[in-house]
Amino acid sequence: MRFISAIQFHAYKFYVNSYVDLKSMIGQPWKKVETIWLPLLPEIGFNTVRWIVNGRYEEGEIAIVKQTLAADDIVLEIGTGLGFVSSYCSAKIGSDRVFTFEGNPLNVAMANKVFEKNQVSPKLKNAVLGMGSGMVDFPVDEQHRLGSSMLREGKMRPVPLVDLNETIRVLQPTYLVMDIEGAEYNILKMISMQSIVKLQFELHPAVLGKAKCNEIFMILKAGGFMMDDKLCHGNNFYCYKTRKEN
Repeated sequence: MRFISAIQFHAYKFYVNSYVDLKSMIGQPWKKVETIWLPLLPEIGFNTVRWIVNGRYEEGEIAIVKQTLAADDIVLEIGTGLGFVSSYCSAKIGSDRVFTFEGNPLNVAMANKVFEKNQVSPKLKNAVLGMGSGMVDFPVDEQHRLGSSMLREGKMRPVPLVDLNETIRVLQPTYLVMDIEGAEYNILKMISMQSIVKLQFELHPAVLGKAKCNEIFMILKAGGFMMDDKLCHGNNFYCYKTRKEN
């Protein structure tokens, strides 16, 4: 059985790589997913490319955002990644209403290419959001570039640290989006929601463990957020509350 599964996987990998090679040969190393052009490049890794090829890249996250994003929202995204969600939000509500932060400079460079391809220009900053300001070491792994500060792999590079709660105070976002590979626990432990009334985040139980995952939901409940079970998709969750903090 394992032998058959291995054959199937290698056949699938051959298909994906052949598709990417063909697109590159004809000068079109891009594929559209949910109206957004995404790159088909080896440097973003096979596990990312394959989800783009089959049109299911970040499908849980984008399914929630599609149903909950309103024209008057101001989006704060923590963890830009390839720039998929921030591109989608910018196309829907305008680039001037989307702010996104990414610690990995390799992702920042790629996201800027994605923004240019999709003719959007959300406000992207190469920085880590946390407590205080200054500089902080961030692991940059060229083989696994979509990882976060919770995954201590790769060469450490200094990146700016920007105060999370001051950023929220200044930008007054209504919608917080996070996919940061386990660092969602640290963010939700320190955050003052202020103007935020919508929250979409991916939970990473394999990184955090059961106790921290349960604590996250307790923090949200204590902060007046309710979960919409109908919109949740796998480990992607959507929470909301009916009024802003004073």
